[in-house]
Amino acid sequence: MFDLSGMTALVTGASSGIGREFSRQLAMVGMNLVLVARKRTFLEELACELSTKHGVKTLVIAVDLSERDATNMVKEAVGSAGRRIRLLVNNAACGRWGRFEGTSSQDYERMILLNNAAVVGLCQLFLPDLASHTSSAVINVSSPAALQPVPFMAVYAASKSFVHDFSQALYGEWQARGIRVQTLIPGPTATEFDAKAGAYESALKTRGTADEVVSAALAGLQDQRPLVTVARGTYKQRLFAALFPAKFVIATVARMFRPPAERMG
Repeated sequence: MFDLSGMTALVTGASSGIGREFSRQLAMVGMNLVLVARKRTFLEELACELSTKHGVKTLVIAVDLSERDATNMVKEAVGSAGRRIRLLVNNAACGRWGRFEGTSSQDYERMILLNNAAVVGLCQLFLPDLASHTSSAVINVSSPAALQPVPFMAVYAASKSFVHDFSQALYGEWQARGIRVQTLIPGPTATEFDAKAGAYESALKTRGTADEVVSAALAGLQDQRPLVTVARGTYKQRLFAALFPAKFVIATVARMFRPPAERMG
């Protein structure tokens, strides 16, 4: 990977799961870190761990990125600390399983602000930092849910479709400026996300590890790949969504994610 030692990365959703693993692996290559998430205690524990093990500098920013002015707060905190971001990892996200009407409009607004508005906002606010380096990078975390409509995860899947297309379009705009924009599809991963999203038993049985996801993402940076897929079967998934009638695709995916109480015996 292009030399990141001594440079600064900003990781959102850093307190657990894929974000926490990004922070650990980036610290291992000598990157200083800006750790962003809601839970200050978890962030401070991680910051202490990484500073002790790897001698890197850390900055903890405890903020809820679903709040409307949160991205500006992050930018001001980073600027006040004299940090200049070379790698931006937009990992923070939330989701919800179940029927559309089972979740409040306030929760959906929060989801869209976190999954979409925060990603766009941080990319825009930190563009001057990224452009100030000869080479820099952004990793935006997408999902296999972005590749087709997902009944019973309608808003989450749509929000990830936004990230997926926005991120690849940004790659097309920024690659000539030396800014590598990677869209990362992690696949089902053993993290806290499912529990927080109210996940139930579905056709998705297996879970990968955060270590696998992050290792693939960082290897993809070296190869300058705009799309890194850790999820299995996404090629078939894209073909299925593109070639079959929409009604059939929607019905098939709905069977995979229908709540257990609504399934026929």
